[in-house]
Amino acid sequence: MILTLVLTKGEICPGQRGRVHKLLPVLLLGWLIACINQPIALLPLLGLAWFTFQVKTGKTRDQGPLKLLYASCAMAVLSWLMTLSSLIWTEKAQSLVAVVMFGAALAHLLLTQSRTRLQAFHRILPAAGLVSAILSVLLFLSQLYSVPQAQVESQLLVICAALLLLIAAQVIWVGHIVLAKPVKVWQLSGVLLLLSASAGCQLSVF
Repeated sequence: MILTLVLTKGEICPGQRGRVHKLLPVLLLGWLIACINQPIALLPLLGLAWFTFQVKTGKTRDQGPLKLLYASCAMAVLSWLMTLSSLIWTEKAQSLVAVVMFGAALAHLLLTQSRTRLQAFHRILPAAGLVSAILSVLLFLSQLYSVPQAQVESQLLVICAALLLLIAAQVIWVGHIVLAKPVKVWQLSGVLLLLSASAGCQLSVF
């Protein structure tokens, strides 16, 4: 959704738009992996693939089938909603928070890789990640109340590791803002690795 906004509404030159467009296959890989557990993910995968490979880079806003791009976003939301039916409310909330946090981190990485000049995103996306992280911690702690105390005690190191990894990811993510320096691709790659490790630790507790 963030890349769609950038491609269609962003005040960027065709060259920048082309560099963003060339990174869309990264999203295709993600949807391909999602198809393993959620067959309906094939819909946004096919829609985005058609758009990605049929449109010339840099021509997104002028010649691209934008309705197809918007439909891919809608199908992506539908695919996510269909995964929520078997989850309890805290898991649904965690899923939403995870979508925002990981989506912001990945979008920030891809926009940085494409050397975009939309500087506002370098502040908005880390802020979204920070708010999501706070909500994630609160939801994680609320989930722990439903777990037997003996299990919590046996998983204490994993719980602490999950929280520390999440905090470390946020510190690195906002580092360029605090230090007033340009954000780096390796920095955001590290953020995604730390977030993934934290999520893995959280899932292992339950």
